Amino acid sequence: MKELLKQLWTIPNMLTILRIIAVPFIMWCTLDPSTYIECGEYTFPIIGLVIMIVAASTDLVDGYIARRFNQGSQLGEMIDPLADKLMHCAAVLSLVIIGYVHWAFIVILLAKEGTMVLGGIYMAGDSKNIKANYMGKVASATLSLAIVMSYFHAFWADKVFYLDWIVLGIGLVLTYMAFFNYLKQAIGIIKGILARKKAAKEGTDVSEAGVSCANADTATEESADTTDGAENGSESDEDKSADEEN
Repeated sequence: MKELLKQLWTIPNMLTILRIIAVPFIMWCTLDPSTYIECGEYTFPIIGLVIMIVAASTDLVDGYIARRFNQGSQLGEMIDPLADKLMHCAAVLSLVIIGYVHWAFIVILLAKEGTMVLGGIYMAGDSKNIKANYMGKVASATLSLAIVMSYFHAFWADKVFYLDWIVLGIGLVLTYMAFFNYLKQAIGIIKGILARKKAAKEGTDVSEAGVSCANADTATEESADTTDGAENGSESDEDKSADEEN
């Protein structure tokens, strides 16, 4: 724990923390109509969008700093993807609440993200063995573009037949394609974890069995010694009786 707290104070991890802190502000400025800005005949939650874009841009900066100055860390590997997932889910959820995005999109997104978070927790340190793939990057970029477009949903709904929803749907499909790619790798890692746990459990059982056998052998030896002692005692008594008769 102390080591993780020490890792917190690196520049890349502090930027990641800022992205997480930005999440409630993104939601607030997306949900509160008083923060909206008029653009011609439409009114959009642009301030919420600006906060999200600025926060998301720190992901590029912290990645560069981590690579350039060798400041990558275990904590960073844990919280960096978490920050991205929180921002995506918070933005889409906010857009669903104000009616800019259909509720089915957030259900599909949360199902996938929730599964990945739980899987990551279960695999813990082993999750670093999962290799990133090109599809994942494309899916994330497409999903980000769709979310930005959805902030102007009123325009797309009137002019270009819900283009933002179409791009969002494509982004979710790509996201699930990348997810199944990760899942194949995760299954192998999970099998390894289960095998290690099984081996450890069996090793414990064998040790306990060995202790029990050792205790049983000791008890048997003690019982034999007691029996021998009793027999020797009986023989001595008989010898004494014979001597007295003589």
